[in-house]
Amino acid sequence: MVYLVLETQALDEIIKLPGVAIWAGSNVLTERNHQDLVARGFNVTRFDYSVSIACKNELENALETIKEHHPTENIWVQYASQP
Repeated sequence: MVYLVLETQALDEIIKLPGVAIWAGSNVLTERNHQDLVARGFNVTRFDYSVSIACKNELENALETIKEHHPTENIWVQYASQP
């Protein structure tokens, strides 16, 4: 399964699931945290830009990129309510 994570709290939950591919924006995952997770064997990809549900364009761009890398898999997008 492929997950697009939009909040740090969700990343902490999803990372516990076995065999998932996780994608997150720079607003959720720092470069240092990303490197640490990859070094520990997690399948995590970090966008070099922020991905927010509040910005439809960011979200659509992220989903298109993920589809290119995982064309046959479902993509689960975290629902994050607006503050």
